[in-house]
Amino acid sequence: MFRGMNMLRYTRNKYRKESISAKLIEKKEGEYFAIPGKVPSPEAFYELIFMTEEGMKTFEVSIFEYNVVDVGMEGTLVFQGYQLLSFGDWIKEFSE
Repeated sequence: MFRGMNMLRYTRNKYRKESISAKLIEKKEGEYFAIPGKVPSPEAFYELIFMTEEGMKTFEVSIFEYNVVDVGMEGTLVFQGYQLLSFGDWIKEFSE
């Protein structure tokens, strides 16, 4: 399965920024082959799944973001389309 994490870094995010209360309900990690049959070793991916008043929201994140939060944490979730920008006091928005 192609996860496309690296492409997110090179595409323009045209969604509006949203902020909502959320609870982290699940963390997932796994592996995928970016180019099946061509790349000999798999790449890791990390997902955080949040419950909000609008329903579940899932974001692919870096290992660093993945490791600083635990299931059950609650806070303000800020995201823009498919991209998690910040969550509570644990994950902060990065600006260039």
